[in-house]
Amino acid sequence: MIFDLVIPFYNPSAGWEKKFVDKFNKLVAGYFKGDKELINLVIVNDGSSKNFGEQELNYLKVSIPHIEIVSYTQNRGKGYALREGVKKASTDYCIYSDYDFPFGLQVVRDMYNELTKGTDITTGCRRKGNYFNALPFKRKLVSKGLIVFNKQILRLPVEDTQAGIKGFNKYGKALFLQTTIDRFLFDMEFILLASKIKDINIKALSVSITHETHLSDFGMKVMRQEFKNLLKIVFRKKNEIQFKKDIIQYRPGRV
Repeated sequence: MIFDLVIPFYNPSAGWEKKFVDKFNKLVAGYFKGDKELINLVIVNDGSSKNFGEQELNYLKVSIPHIEIVSYTQNRGKGYALREGVKKASTDYCIYSDYDFPFGLQVVRDMYNELTKGTDITTGCRRKGNYFNALPFKRKLVSKGLIVFNKQILRLPVEDTQAGIKGFNKYGKALFLQTTIDRFLFDMEFILLASKIKDINIKALSVSITHETHLSDFGMKVMRQEFKNLLKIVFRKKNEIQFKKDIIQYRPGRV
């Protein structure tokens, strides 16, 4: 196995397991020479109440050789789910994505290639693609507002932190496991932590959504929760770690 692929799920639509296996097979056939042995798949069930039972899981286990299932009963949010999945990562490199691969399959290979060249963290960047044209109006305002916030207030090395696909090596993994936000802004928190490390290498890859991807709008409950999380990020104590070597020393046993 050459990398871990971590995928979170929460109440997926009926029949998702067949669609997911089809995407996984296309990923392997198109970008990893048809060798399913190269990818260790970690599936996280984030407290789903439907469409995530033994039937679906058995189908996955039969179809994919290296698969680990992480499951718990209470919905905790995407950030929490991904941390639980990343803890199970066992190779040198880890990539996470949404289960419908909204940015296509090639970006997974592109991220893996970047990591093998020495990049510590690679992240999708939606600024030059078609993503914002497909967003509902309210979500578009929020997303573009966060980009301005990242650039002008947090001064992050990556302005677009919220694309749902990222990859990292052991240093990025250690930082990712230090995040505390359980829902959507964990991505921003992750990049903020990384920005404190002087010698870390972060690279953004331009991504566009696929034509079959449907983007839903934010509800007010989600927006209120994420505003609270934004304040947590802003007022989080400054990380004292200064170099990559300190990350591993600082969090022993978490990598």
